[in-house]
Amino acid sequence: MAAQAKWRPYLQRATELAAHQPVVAHFCRLHAIEMMIHASRKGDAAPDLQNQLLAELQIAEESKKSLNLQSSADGQTTTEAFALRVFDAADAADRAAVDSSSQAAVIQKFYASALFLDVCAQFYDGELPPDLAEKARYARFRVVKIREGLKQGVPSYPAGLEGAPTPAVAPGLGSAPAASVAAAASSAPSMPRAAGAREEAQKKTEMASSALDFGDVPTARKCLLEALQLLS
Repeated sequence: MAAQAKWRPYLQRATELAAHQPVVAHFCRLHAIEMMIHASRKGDAAPDLQNQLLAELQIAEESKKSLNLQSSADGQTTTEAFALRVFDAADAADRAAVDSSSQAAVIQKFYASALFLDVCAQFYDGELPPDLAEKARYARFRVVKIREGLKQGVPSYPAGLEGAPTPAVAPGLGSAPAASVAAAASSAPSMPRAAGAREEAQKKTEMASSALDFGDVPTARKCLLEALQLLS
């Protein structure tokens, strides 16, 4: 993936939200700016990088004047609340999807939610807290699983959904009701420890693949290391 493509989605969201969610749009732009600065420090030789960076910094400075943010906490509260609403809406749409058309629409919803959750990292020195990081990973995971299901003609259901095949999601991810999870666990046949470890490792590699699909190398590396530990 070209370096420029990594921050382009965040700038696109900033443009889309400028009119009706200016605070979120502002922090989407700041997140993209941070990515550009990091690329510049690493020696990115893109000929238009510096010009684009300066242009985006100017836009950010101008937008900040009209936001009337009393503190960074105000921006954090607004941005996180928005990101969580988008994630919850994507998760609800995922659980309500009944055909390939409705599942295809869920892909974009989860993709957007992952981007907005990424934006929140700037409030935590660049690293999301566990709860938000888990949602971002799950959103990416569902994007990949739904996309794969559509290609293969086999629906991919979220964990805990009635009629779904074996849940393709790592433990602790998703938001299935506790009762659904407990029922699934009690009805599932016991399996040898080695087989369970292999299945868990496979899920970890799938999550790594989804992370790489969005350029999230640290998460991909972490998931692959966990998969290797399960198989050792």
